[in-house]
Amino acid sequence: MSNRVLIKTIRVRGGSLTPPVDRVGWIRIVDIQVPGGSTANAVYQDPPGNTVLQSIDVSSGTFDVIVESSYPKVEVNAIAATLPLVGSIYRGAVSIVLAADGPVLAKTIDPNDADAAEDTVEVALDLPPQIVTLFFFGGYPGSQTELKAGDTYLLQGTTDKPCDAIEIQDAGASDAVQLQTFASSLVFLVPMTVGDRGVATLALPATVRPRSASTGALGPAAATNALGGSVDGTDLVNLNNRYPSVAIGAITYPGGQLALKAAEAATVANTLSDFDSVAYDSPNGDLAVTLPAASEDPKTVNRAAGSYNVSVNNFRITANRAANDATTVRQAIVAIANVAPTITVQEPAARLRSGGNDGTAPQDHTITVSSDQDLLAAPTLDPDLGGARGAFLAAFAGGPQVWTALLRILDTDEKGTFNWGTLAATGLSGILTGTITGDAQYILGGFVARSLTFAAFATQTAMNVEVADFTKLQAGIFTSTNQPALKQGIGTPPSVTDGFSIDALGVNPTQVIWLDTPAAGANATGTAQITNVEETA
Repeated sequence: MSNRVLIKTIRVRGGSLTPPVDRVGWIRIVDIQVPGGSTANAVYQDPPGNTVLQSIDVSSGTFDVIVESSYPKVEVNAIAATLPLVGSIYRGAVSIVLAADGPVLAKTIDPNDADAAEDTVEVALDLPPQIVTLFFFGGYPGSQTELKAGDTYLLQGTTDKPCDAIEIQDAGASDAVQLQTFASSLVFLVPMTVGDRGVATLALPATVRPRSASTGALGPAAATNALGGSVDGTDLVNLNNRYPSVAIGAITYPGGQLALKAAEAATVANTLSDFDSVAYDSPNGDLAVTLPAASEDPKTVNRAAGSYNVSVNNFRITANRAANDATTVRQAIVAIANVAPTITVQEPAARLRSGGNDGTAPQDHTITVSSDQDLLAAPTLDPDLGGARGAFLAAFAGGPQVWTALLRILDTDEKGTFNWGTLAATGLSGILTGTITGDAQYILGGFVARSLTFAAFATQTAMNVEVADFTKLQAGIFTSTNQPALKQGIGTPPSVTDGFSIDALGVNPTQVIWLDTPAAGANATGTAQITNVEETA
């Protein structure tokens, strides 16, 4: 630093004395900053305080000089500025341009507009490297004549100063900034990932910036065709991101089927465009494809393997466009059903109760038919055909593997354990099964709650449903006595003072006997009832 305080006395012979100029003051350069660039090798007069800069390297000739001064008016390399007051001193930045290595001189201007204190910093320009040569190198991948997004092409070049990275710009052949690093060198060979520039063929350059190995600053951008060249693969490369168009349409099976069995054939509609070669295959071996390298619409396939498949792709089209080696793959499922479906039948309860008589509603029970395969149509199932053993209200609905229908059970139906009747379930390829796997029986037993009325003075009344299991019988109260209705009878015939008995010899209807004869004799109005008589499931 050369802070100088000068006091000069001037004597004039033969004239008047000029008043002395006040050169009292101070100034110091505290820092140099490069917008968008970098600095290095800064040397300060007062380490570690580092408030008075002596010398520095900068990555650009355009930079800001940070000055502190005793006066607001300053000049930095003849650039005048007025500094703001910051605390008790004047501080600010003065932007200058330096064409070559050399000193930066800062000086204050005193209140008399005269030069006062000065400070000097030696600045060395460490400018970023510049591209000397740049071109595409190595040729197109394989036999390509165009590049698609994601392809790689090499860039080769040289710089005037050592660099350790090349930043490929979002321009021309690249649609994203890419930084390729390497050991410090004057020569580079780096890969560039090709961008997507649409589906028309465009001859485009690449644009790069070299990075200084010493400062990390990026040099000016340069393009592969900067000299106006248009050589394919050297100055420019052809970009085209067009891919083959492949669409798979309807699959047609034989005879109204929706799957194949044995060696049956199906046809697959397909449309292709913008391709040079195509291959049809079956990735899991389910199918044999006719003329697998020929484009045909529709394409014929035969089942070759597999027992059942409705969920895994087994038909594939691979189309390729040679110019840019762009490949499009589309897949589909040609359904296979070469085995009969396995069918199970499930009832909602162990016993299906009845209703419909004695003021009750018929009982509708959901019967579920399940298949381990998709079915071609709704299955059919008959109740046991030996008598009145339930009736389905409508066809089974749902699918493709779980189907339900309502089975109506009336009080007039038989009670007992029955076998399901005829089953018909057809798989997607037309294979029919009539076998129920697992439990193939259903039980009709029990009836829903009802109230029974005794006529005037009567000790018996008809219950219009058969009791299948007396241990599951229960009832509420006698309305005339408000006493529990169901009590164990004793003797033959059974007798209790206020209970009832059911004639076990009856079938349909069953006679209910009121054992409390005095209570029955008091039922002059014929309104006495047993409530909630039911046989539970």
